Formats: sequence, structure tokens, C-alpha cells
Amino acid sequence: MLLENPSKKQIKEISAQIAPKLITHPVFMFYCKNSDNRQKFIEDYFNYYLQKWSKTELIFTNDSRDVIVTLVDINNYHTKNKGIAASKLKKYKNPYANVSYHQGNVAYLSEIVAPANINTKIMTVYATLKYSAEIKKIVDEAIKIAQEQNFMIVYETFSKKSIDLMTKKGFSVAYEKQFSTTQYFETVMTYYKHDWSEPAKLIKEFKPIVIDKEPEETDKNDNNNDAEYQE
Repeated sequence: MLLENPSKKQIKEISAQIAPKLITHPVFMFYCKNSDNRQKFIEDYFNYYLQKWSKTELIFTNDSRDVIVTLVDINNYHTKNKGIAASKLKKYKNPYANVSYHQGNVAYLSEIVAPANINTKIMTVYATLKYSAEIKKIVDEAIKIAQEQNFMIVYETFSKKSIDLMTKKGFSVAYEKQFSTTQYFETVMTYYKHDWSEPAKLIKEFKPIVIDKEPEETDKNDNNNDAEYQE
């Protein structure tokens, strides 16, 4: 369901509910190397970004808060963070730098795979495939809005196991490559209801975006990028 005009109290509750379910999510394993701090970091992450994006972007969740999906305009995805909630997030020095690095990379790739003359939103799925049924429902809802409002969706994932689910929903792989020097394999997919003159193509080489800091080394004990799907 679409989360419309949530209060700060509601955002705080949602953040606390979903944080423990995302401890082994590959993106948050990359963001926060220290597993002891990861749940609190995730909670602070959503406390900030849900407040920030609820004003202008689309946020979806389910009643039990197992899944959060965001659709963020490509021009608003990687912007300067400010405010009290942002200061709480910035206290996690390395994780915060990793968030900025990753978001910059996703925004850069999205600008490459999406034609300049098409409105584009970046979709992020915060959930494990344990909740695949709920993910499918929310992605269908996001696709319906994209069709009605005529914008392209760019989806990025560190999990190879998510690719099949999105392919069945009509997404096409536009880019796939190891993410920087990490163990994670990054895939970017696109969805658009119309054909366009320059379809998204697999990008084998590209000039890396220049960001303040290279990502921190991933904890070798974190296993692989599909760790959260081991049941």
C-alpha cells in the first residue's frame, strides 16, 4: 500500500519494525560492516530517509512492515542530507560514507540507462525474498502508478536471486557487474511500458563516478550477497 503523509511517530514505528528484518540484507551489510550496530543503523536510516522522501516521493509498505519499496525521482535520489535526523545518521561515519558512495553510483548508472527525455524514478526494494509474495504485490502497485504517470522505473540490486522475480514483472537487465572492489554483484534493471528509440543496453565498461570516499572493505564473515535468502 502507498504510505501517504506519514507522521514522524508513524515513521519511527515503521523504522523500528522493519530494522531487525533487514540485518542480513546485502545493501545494509555493505553499508554497515559492524553487525552489532547494523540494526540501530537501519532504524536511523529509515527514520531519516522516510521523512525526507515522504514529502515528494512514493513509499510503499505492507501492514506487517515486512517490505518497504521506494520510488524516488532520479534528480532527488542522491542529494545533500541535512537536519536533525541526518545528523543522527552521520554519526555512523563509515556506514554513512558507504550510503553516499552507493547512492551516487546508482544515480550515475540510472542516468546512463534511462533516456534523458523520459521521466525516471529509482526503485529500491527493502525486503528479503522470504517476503516475495508481498514484494510482488507492492511492485505491481508501483508498476501500475508508473504506467498511469508514464515514467520509467530503474531498479538496482545486489542479489542475483531478485533478478528472476523482476524479470517476470517485465523488467529488463541493463547493467550487471561487480560493485567496485567489493564482493557484491550489482544489477540494474529497467521497466517502461513503451518502447523507446535507445533501449537500455548492457554496459560493460563505464567511467566510475568520483565520490568523496571509496567504500569500506566488506566483512569477510558476511558470507555472500545472497546471505539473507538462506533459509
